[in-house]
Amino acid sequence: MAIVQPTNRPTLNAFQLACNLTRDPQFRTWVGGFVNGDPVSADEAAQFIRAVCKVESRRELATNTHAADRFNHFLRRPFVDWRDNQQH
Repeated sequence: MAIVQPTNRPTLNAFQLACNLTRDPQFRTWVGGFVNGDPVSADEAAQFIRAVCKVESRRELATNTHAADRFNHFLRRPFVDWRDNQQH
């Protein structure tokens, strides 16, 4: 029987990640590729997240599982893949 040890590392929910990503210059560059080709501002990145996730506020990502799924599927995972490929 495997014993699962709890980690001391806190996990971030989709709301927290969405807030952090808007401050990330790489994320704003990635979003800009969908908007106009230029990096967007933090406010524009937040607006993009709200539009893609179909929410009025990023705070809804903490409680709306469908919105959190959209965030992970359409934003977080593709961005992480893009970011990781930029470093090669």
